[in-house]
Amino acid sequence: MTGPQHPIPSTIPSDDRGLAYGDGLFETMRVWQARVPLLQRHLDRLLKGCRRLGIPAPSRDILIRHVEDAVESLDNEGIVKLMLTRGSGGRGYRPGRSQPRLVTSAHPLPEHLGDRARTGAAIQLCTTRIGRNPATAGLKHLGRLEQVLAAMELRDDVDEGLMLDELDHVIEGTRSNLFLAGDDRLVTPALDFSGVAGVMRDWVIQAASGLGMAVEESAISVDDLARANEIFLTNSVIGIWPVVSIRGLDWESGCGPMTSRLVTALGEEVGAWDD
Repeated sequence: MTGPQHPIPSTIPSDDRGLAYGDGLFETMRVWQARVPLLQRHLDRLLKGCRRLGIPAPSRDILIRHVEDAVESLDNEGIVKLMLTRGSGGRGYRPGRSQPRLVTSAHPLPEHLGDRARTGAAIQLCTTRIGRNPATAGLKHLGRLEQVLAAMELRDDVDEGLMLDELDHVIEGTRSNLFLAGDDRLVTPALDFSGVAGVMRDWVIQAASGLGMAVEESAISVDDLARANEIFLTNSVIGIWPVVSIRGLDWESGCGPMTSRLVTALGEEVGAWDD
């Protein structure tokens, strides 16, 4: 579908529905050697989200052009964030006629990113719960207030927090997806009612089958965490992030053999995060 041109705005009007209601989607993309290795996966998710929310999508070519322009402003590596809102639609929840608005920005990589990936993540359980809603489950939508509140809980000596729903199912991290590994089998939380279907999560699920690993999407409890042989997190900036400890659960480990195999496979396929 060919959409209208979307110039990069220098300001966002106060009636933009993304600003007023979180009515939109976003992608956070790792840039490595002046390219976005997972670009097509990011665009696939964005366009799928547009269809689910009924937002007229710009063409893939327009999206790529905006991303490439942002990449050019970086020095070889960094992060590009792309936001697509429903645009300015007047006051009230019900959308009127609106022109979708595309906003891109470029950012340097977080400090010590490679060190974090190598040394692993110390994590904790957050008290802020993540809501259940099948209408928005899986989407990378702009409404991230739950994650903001959960991130505010994190101790200074903790890298990431896990969020549970009201049924005490572990859903995801504040900025990552979760995998448990052992006996050539991966288990990741089902995202039918909440959570974000991450592009790195999708890559791991697909890559696992080629490595002889079974993958199960199901409910995960805190007890399951405590019994896990290996735990790792995924997101599109860090890649695959081994968990080394969970505060309050007396669980400690290193980068186990299954996690290591996936990290190696990621480096061989996309070349990113292989610092």
